[in-house]
Amino acid sequence: MAGPIQTNERIILYDIIRGFALCGIFLVNIPSMLGSDWMFGRPDYYGSDLFVRTLFDLFVQTKFYTIFSLLFGIGFSIFLERSHARGESVSRYIRRILILFLFGLAHLAIWSGDILHTYAMWGLLLPLFYGLSNRAILAWAWSLLIGSFFLFYGSSALVEWANGGDFDSGAPFPTPYNMGFGIWFDYRLQIEIFAAMSNSLLVGIEILSLFLFGLYIGRERKLLTWSIQGLTRTATICVLFTLPFFGVIIWHHYGQGEAYYWVNLVAVLVSGKLLATTYICLFTIAVRKGRTFAPLQALGRMALTNYLTHTLIIVLPVIALGAYGALSLTEGLFLSIAILIAQSFFSMWWLKTHRYGPFEKLWRLGTYGRQTKSS
Repeated sequence: MAGPIQTNERIILYDIIRGFALCGIFLVNIPSMLGSDWMFGRPDYYGSDLFVRTLFDLFVQTKFYTIFSLLFGIGFSIFLERSHARGESVSRYIRRILILFLFGLAHLAIWSGDILHTYAMWGLLLPLFYGLSNRAILAWAWSLLIGSFFLFYGSSALVEWANGGDFDSGAPFPTPYNMGFGIWFDYRLQIEIFAAMSNSLLVGIEILSLFLFGLYIGRERKLLTWSIQGLTRTATICVLFTLPFFGVIIWHHYGQGEAYYWVNLVAVLVSGKLLATTYICLFTIAVRKGRTFAPLQALGRMALTNYLTHTLIIVLPVIALGAYGALSLTEGLFLSIAILIAQSFFSMWWLKTHRYGPFEKLWRLGTYGRQTKSS
């Protein structure tokens, strides 16, 4: 099975990659959900926590929202292609995006790390690019990606390097998180939700660029037709280019680079794009060779439900128990792995009798209306 992926396998490939990305997203998110990471005060890591933080920066951080964003662009390409084939206007896509925005707002009310509202805000712009040539789409994608990188990250890293480092002590620990639901929610309404919405306007430029790369990949069927030799070569080149950035990350955590926060962040961001490409290529090769990855398939088919469930089973109990900041980074890692294993079993069980996950079904119902055939 070394040729192009067949029609029925195309969905499987995207589901597998989406399920893999979901796992990485949760590993990235759970430290801030638990209050165990640098977001609120940058603790001095040591022992196993330092090792876990380094592994996250090397192999997880920024790698998986990149994959998710590319998949969003690919999904948009497929959705619009089918809509045009049916002679439909773009209104159904807009309705689908608005429903996603509502999901995101509800999720944002609980947790600031929501990405759905950001996807919806910037996803509304995608129809403006759909009619462009591939060359124009790639020109926009590269321009937005490189421009956002230098504007928001590269410039800060250069200033930091010129100043010989500038250790960022981070924001103070949010004590309202351990003072009950009422005080916690007031704190979120007054401070965090507005900040999260504002941040969406900044990070959204990079997100839009990744959407456009995904649009190009989906339009050209790159993952479905690219040869194994081409995928292997691309993955190898990306790994080789990643190694110098790995050196910067290790130097930041274990060497004399502790004060170079922005320099490390640049290394994490660039390696994120390179490793995301590597992960996608490797999974595509594996599917070409007959691997099915049933747990990842199930997680991917119910990605929206599983993503939202992470917040419900982590954030709300933590606030209820006043346990924000009580678990270490290492403990959070093991907890996230256990939850992902449980979700994979639940997803496989659910999909035996349902075509879609609960939130996927609701999203589809809002997009298409009530279907004549239940699923």
